[in-house]
Amino acid sequence: MSAWLDAWNGDQSLYVNDRHRRCHYSAMAEEIIALLPPGARRVLDYGPGEALSAGRVAEACEEVILCEAADTMRAALAGRYAGHPGVTVIGPDGLARLADRSVDLVVVHSVVQYLSADELDVLLREAHRLLAPCGRLVLSDLVPPGAGLLSDAVELLRFGFRSGFLVAAVVSLARTAFSPYSRARRRRGLTRLSERQMAGLARQARLTGRRLPANLGNNRTRWAFLAHRADTTAGAGRVE
Repeated sequence: MSAWLDAWNGDQSLYVNDRHRRCHYSAMAEEIIALLPPGARRVLDYGPGEALSAGRVAEACEEVILCEAADTMRAALAGRYAGHPGVTVIGPDGLARLADRSVDLVVVHSVVQYLSADELDVLLREAHRLLAPCGRLVLSDLVPPGAGLLSDAVELLRFGFRSGFLVAAVVSLARTAFSPYSRARRRRGLTRLSERQMAGLARQARLTGRRLPANLGNNRTRWAFLAHRADTTAGAGRVE
């Protein structure tokens, strides 16, 4: 994970322009809200990036905790939400201070592909500790076996066409090829998981779950997994 953190702390440019950035985070907020269990009060967004619309999610519950490992990004989040009564910013070390079974929804979007098997196991076990009896864990933007740069590029262009930044997306693809993120991706590769593999890893952490009908975010070649504590079925709910 440390090599990836170097990319996040540096001058990385995953977004084509401000329109792309706003569209992404606005859509993510609405999708997170749709996944809230009934009566949810606390959401943990693990690896939230810039989290431009975290305040919108906080309006739909009571508290959003943004857990960001990259120092520069976490500092930017802390500045953005300073004084916001519904948004708290922490680093990974701050998870230990959260009480057991105190989180209603844990969202881990576009993070798993950067984790080793051991790091993912630690994260899943921590999610089990934190999840309330009716809580949900959503792991999204999971990369399936066989997916690569070409599929990601096609999905970006499709999103750009739908959202009005197609030309900028084309230009950005060339620029991103030489970014710190792309260099780290070529050097380390991404963790790819099938539904069967993800379900097995969840079981080891005393979680159970299933694939969601659609991924969160714009990349429809990737997928999402919904899990809950294996010692209760209350968190499964019905999510379409």
